[in-house]
Amino acid sequence: MPTASAPGKFILFGEHAVVYGKPAIALAIDLRTEVKAERSSSFKLDGKPMRENRSFYIREIIRRWKGGPVSMEIKAGVPPSSGLGSSAALTVSMLGALRSFNYPAERESIAREAFDVEYTVQGGASPTDTSTSTLGGAVYISEKKESNFRWEMCKNRRFWNVHSIDIPDMSFVVGVTGAHSSTKDMVDRVRRVVSRSPFGKDVIEDIGRIVVEGKRALENGDLVRIGELMKENHELLSLLGVSCEDIERLIRPIKDMVYGAKLTGAGGGGSVIALTDKPEKVREILEDRGECAYIVNIDKDGLIIK
Repeated sequence: MPTASAPGKFILFGEHAVVYGKPAIALAIDLRTEVKAERSSSFKLDGKPMRENRSFYIREIIRRWKGGPVSMEIKAGVPPSSGLGSSAALTVSMLGALRSFNYPAERESIAREAFDVEYTVQGGASPTDTSTSTLGGAVYISEKKESNFRWEMCKNRRFWNVHSIDIPDMSFVVGVTGAHSSTKDMVDRVRRVVSRSPFGKDVIEDIGRIVVEGKRALENGDLVRIGELMKENHELLSLLGVSCEDIERLIRPIKDMVYGAKLTGAGGGGSVIALTDKPEKVREILEDRGECAYIVNIDKDGLIIK
């Protein structure tokens, strides 16, 4: 019975600007989704007929699968609709489990198919989430090939170069707002700002600069500088109009106790990430205010298959 698990992730630097060709950095976190698979007389998921499942990601994976009926069990450890890569963790772990039936699962191949699944389901995506879930650790996405290059992805004449970054151990607190927004709506909002004013273009350039500086700070293990850049990145995203009161409500009570805090992902809701050496205290502050919060560390393993 193959068992595979893969981590969630968050964007540390570069959301929205990556749409305009700027780099981005994502970190895998130790919230994991696990999938067990075994041969069966019919397709089942958690003991029920597969056809009853409404996940477009699962349906797309099974549509591609040519290895006969299987029964699968899923333990989802990544909160859904929170900007923490729940769909990527599910897709990568499920592909890892299924592929293990026939031959040793190879990470790059799984990352490629996982990206293709997300691209198909979402009608467009970047390989950031699925590559980070597959590789673990820190992933740097850019248009240029740099040191620690892992693989290149291409869709519709757009290219992404995926790199790994050596980083220190770090603890973050993730606060989940519980508010949801459409990624497409947030991307469209930023596009209007960028297309209508030089100011918007300057903000995108500044975010791109922060990503490059953030990569250097990560490699140097400079937590103070990482925190400063997180704050700056958040301020720029706020100028683009993708922060909201649900996000700011989580940042205000902890801002003096952390190296830095920012929204992660598209904005308009989702999650806030905070880099801190007092994770228990920061989580306690958020939970005392009725917020949902997790302490997370960097997952350096990525996809694991047993």
